[in-house]
Amino acid sequence: MERWFVVLGWFLSILTIIGNGFNIFLVCNKRQLRTKTNAFVVSLAVADLCVGICVFPLLFLYETTRDGSYSQDLKRAQLLVRWFLQDASVMCLCSLVLERYIAIVMPYKYGTFMTHRRVIQMIALPWTITVIFISLASSPWIGLNSFNWKIFMCFCHVAWLSFAWFPCCVLYINTSDNFIF
Repeated sequence: MERWFVVLGWFLSILTIIGNGFNIFLVCNKRQLRTKTNAFVVSLAVADLCVGICVFPLLFLYETTRDGSYSQDLKRAQLLVRWFLQDASVMCLCSLVLERYIAIVMPYKYGTFMTHRRVIQMIALPWTITVIFISLASSPWIGLNSFNWKIFMCFCHVAWLSFAWFPCCVLYINTSDNFIF
């Protein structure tokens, strides 16, 4: 690994950990900040904090111990953890975008629509979907180098792109006629 890549990777990991940790700390310790929207922000911050803690350090560990006997197992674990955390982060961001969309498009219905139970469901859904996809990806019938694995990963990428772009496109379409250029 190049030295600049290692320095940049560790710098971004530490910055991610500090920034998201501070965000979680503030929302959890200040009662005024415990709102429905900030619950989604904390969920996203937890996912991003886990990305900062795991993704580059596992890549660094894999690259430094590539010659060892645990290389293939470490590669598989590193890939599955990285995909899980990155996908959870994207899904939490999509959930936050959906919550903001509901707040903007239906401001009068927002209070009755966004109940405590619905907030918990919308926060749990991205994590549940990600756990299901990663559980399927790590199942024995989908090998890491097999053709089934490639088909499954193509399906996952199409699903993630649709989850990421659909709320943004809907929000843009519904609000673009209100702007004056």
